[in-house]
Amino acid sequence: MEKKFPIYERTVIAQLMAMTSGGIDAYSYLTHGHVFASMQTGNLILLGVNIIDGKFSVILNYLLPILTYCLADAITKWFQFHFPNESRIDRQSLILTFEMLVFLIVAIIGDIVPLNITILMISFAISAQFVEFSSLHGMPVNTLMMSGNIKKVGMLTVDGIVNKKPKSIRRAQRSLLLILAFFVGIIVSAAAVRILDRQAILFEVLILLIALIVIHLNNKK
Repeated sequence: MEKKFPIYERTVIAQLMAMTSGGIDAYSYLTHGHVFASMQTGNLILLGVNIIDGKFSVILNYLLPILTYCLADAITKWFQFHFPNESRIDRQSLILTFEMLVFLIVAIIGDIVPLNITILMISFAISAQFVEFSSLHGMPVNTLMMSGNIKKVGMLTVDGIVNKKPKSIRRAQRSLLLILAFFVGIIVSAAAVRILDRQAILFEVLILLIALIVIHLNNKK
């Protein structure tokens, strides 16, 4: 029998986080001038390309989200040190609530304030999610970038078959579920942008609300 892990380390929550991540990057890319809110590797690439192309006027569009993301990582880590899992505070629910509120505010003010402000708000919130939800069944997981998960599907599947390790097969399956959830988030968010434009971020709010409900129901058991 597998060890029972905290709800925030289980597959269902990791899938919801991956769906949010895929959706938010599709949303930010389509509505914020091809800038990524969470995939800072993409922003770093676009930053370098635009520097070489001499498009210095757009450098801050990519540099500021990177710096904001880094700042949010540091603040969230500080929060973790001061409020460990053993404390009474439900840190994971607080992070999700904060993220949901930020996305709601962006949906409301998205057509009013400059895009470079709302992209920083989104980057800050999604970064906090990345730091807080970084484990799946006791193992490190990345719900914002799928390269590592794609690698795991291939490597763990071979390891499970060749070495007859059911645990490796289960880990490969969980990684595959994250990839699928991430892709569903992209598809749904891209479709929502066509209908709702900048208010399409409400799709991510819905996903986070579902995650909060799942955590709350589990904690009541």
